[in-house]
Amino acid sequence: MTPILDRIRAHGGEVIRDKWRIRLRRGRLSDEAVAWIGENRAALMQEVWPEFDEFEERAAIREFDGGQSRADAERDAYAEVMAKREKTYAQLHAA
Repeated sequence: MTPILDRIRAHGGEVIRDKWRIRLRRGRLSDEAVAWIGENRAALMQEVWPEFDEFEERAAIREFDGGQSRADAERDAYAEVMAKREKTYAQLHAA
């Protein structure tokens, strides 16, 4: 179920994920709708990328406990989360 994505698409919009970032092609979305999407970015990210919360947590730990810059923390957290995802996928499809 993707209620935010469904509403964006119903108005001719599109969300494009590039690693841990998203871009919005607004289509016929009003300025108010675009502002609402910005305010609800985390919920949208969870729809677009189910691993978003894990990514955010890993990036925060790397930045605050590990002393990495935010950019490095995000890059490394993304690699870590995606490696875990690929390992899980491989295990599920190995049998």
